Amino acid sequence: MRRPVGVCWDIDGTLLRGGRVGGDVLRDAFHAVTGHEPPHVPMGGMTDHLVAEAFRDGLPATHAAPLHDRGPAYTEEMIAAIGEQWRGRDAALAETLTVLPGVREAVDLLAAEPGVDQIVLTGNVRAGAELKLTVAGLHPGTFDLDDGVYGHLPGPRAALVHAAREALERRHRRPVGLVVVGDTPRDVEAAHAAGAIAVGVATGAASVDDLVAAGADHVSEDLSDPAALVAVVRAAGQDPGATRGDV
Repeated sequence: MRRPVGVCWDIDGTLLRGGRVGGDVLRDAFHAVTGHEPPHVPMGGMTDHLVAEAFRDGLPATHAAPLHDRGPAYTEEMIAAIGEQWRGRDAALAETLTVLPGVREAVDLLAAEPGVDQIVLTGNVRAGAELKLTVAGLHPGTFDLDDGVYGHLPGPRAALVHAAREALERRHRRPVGLVVVGDTPRDVEAAHAAGAIAVGVATGAASVDDLVAAGADHVSEDLSDPAALVAVVRAAGQDPGATRGDV
């Protein structure tokens, strides 16, 4: 019997490129919460929660210690500040945002597939995800953002994939196949840690070779052949034992 399949879409570098706006939001939020300029942090594939921790931990010890003393309150304030900083960024985002090749076609083809749910699984907080998808013309549309999994959650990125699986299995009341589509080695690692199939697209900072080295089950330069992704998703639904590396 065919099983339901959840396709978990990363946003930045996979569905679209948003330019510097997202980084500016995170840096401005950190300054608003702490009064400090953030240290340089490679953000690719990180959740906003993890970026908040990395900003704190990259400060000199005398500045980081008071933030550690605040415990979870620090990251809670950061997540709230990041959401607030997204207000009014639509014009700046519209100047830099581009939807990546084949994305609209892939989303539309998968929307016509029976038994397939498409959700966003992103390191962004919801406010950032919603604004990016709206400016891109991808929302409203296929994605029900209430079903999405966002970067306010603590823990490694794999925690987001586990959360997506749990939500989809509650909905369907049975095991589901899971396909994670992302552009970074962290997306690949998170998918495999949660028993999902990892599809890597080299439309972000990582190259095809980087994604292959990370162990992605399927890798392409971009999504200009959306039928190839549809084939992966169909195979994940046909084999009830398919997890990483099986299709």
